Amino acid sequence: MVERHSKATTRKRRSSATLERLDAARRRRAEQLERERENEARVDAALRPFAEAMTAIEAVERRREDRIRALSAQLDRKLAELDRHRAAKVAEFERSAEQVRADAEMEIGEWRAVMATSVAEIRAADVGAAETAALLGISAKAVTALSRSAAAALEVGGRRSAADSTHTEAVDAATSGDERAVEAPADEQVVPSEPDSEVDVPAD
Repeated sequence: MVERHSKATTRKRRSSATLERLDAARRRRAEQLERERENEARVDAALRPFAEAMTAIEAVERRREDRIRALSAQLDRKLAELDRHRAAKVAEFERSAEQVRADAEMEIGEWRAVMATSVAEIRAADVGAAETAALLGISAKAVTALSRSAAAALEVGGRRSAADSTHTEAVDAATSGDERAVEAPADEQVVPSEPDSEVDVPAD
């Protein structure tokens, strides 16, 4: 009897231990499932704002690109307008600068004519080219150039005087009733009814 009772007690202890292990395993499994459900709920809760944020970012990026394209087009238009304005200003500057250069050249030419006359007067006073250059503080080459310019101006002035004289004689003959033909020199023929069409320009 004692031995049979001992075996039953042992089996009972083993059954209780097994049940406890099974209960512990079930509890662990239940706790695991609860954690998984909580984690799934947490993931679901995190996915919603993430998706909203991604959609919002894509919308912002589209608006950004659209605005940048619009600004780029606006910049291109403004740059094109500035280019046209710049071209007009450059052309205006070129015209003004050309006029300034032309006016300056004309004025310089007039003063060079004065210088040439002065050199001619000095040379006419039996002053040599080297002495004239030293006196005026210019090179002998400049003295020679100014002397030639003065000589050319005198030659042109002489031709003009001859042409004016011939023109005057022709007019007098025509108005006095002279019937003979009045002929000017072949290279400077003068027509009484028309003014001279060409004027010689003094050379520098």
